[in-house]
Amino acid sequence: MYSSIVLLSTLAASALGASNSSSYTFPSDFNIGLVKPDQLNSWCQGQRNVCPDMCDGSTSANSCDPTTLQFQCTCSNGTVPDSSQYMQTVPFYVCQATYGQCIDAHPNDAEGQTACKDAAQCGTKNATALVSSSSSTSATSTMTMTTSTTSSQTSSTSSVAAESTTKNAAITVGEGYSTGIMAGAMFLAARMFL
Repeated sequence: MYSSIVLLSTLAASALGASNSSSYTFPSDFNIGLVKPDQLNSWCQGQRNVCPDMCDGSTSANSCDPTTLQFQCTCSNGTVPDSSQYMQTVPFYVCQATYGQCIDAHPNDAEGQTACKDAAQCGTKNATALVSSSSSTSATSTMTMTTSTTSSQTSSTSSVAAESTTKNAAITVGEGYSTGIMAGAMFLAARMFL
């Protein structure tokens, strides 16, 4: 009798929890045990960061458990966005990890690796692009993050960001610097190996 009550209460609690969580199911060939705990934490942080953007800035639930990767993203209007369509979400990271695990499971097997690539349908939408903001504050904060590594250009970049009325202009300026940063990083990497 006691075990029946425990079983029923456990089933009821899990059903209640399932109705409040995401409807995302992990791929059958994904092994969470192969993912480092710090990566799982980063994935959950990414999910929590992107959720408000998918909900036009307003959520009623936004959580993620890094031990199980169970997440919840519910917009204030009650809708649940399809996180699997977006980059930097748990489904996106799981998709990429599943692809990597699949490739590792098929060493020296071109057909198997091609099947891995065909099966990897990771999200491609950028949730931050959904947020339409015309305030120069958002453009300035975007530019500040982009130029934090290029101190010699900060003053001129900041004036461009202050005059900008869209995030798009800030991103365009940031792309110009990213090429230089990437070239510098590649140069340093080459120097380290030679």
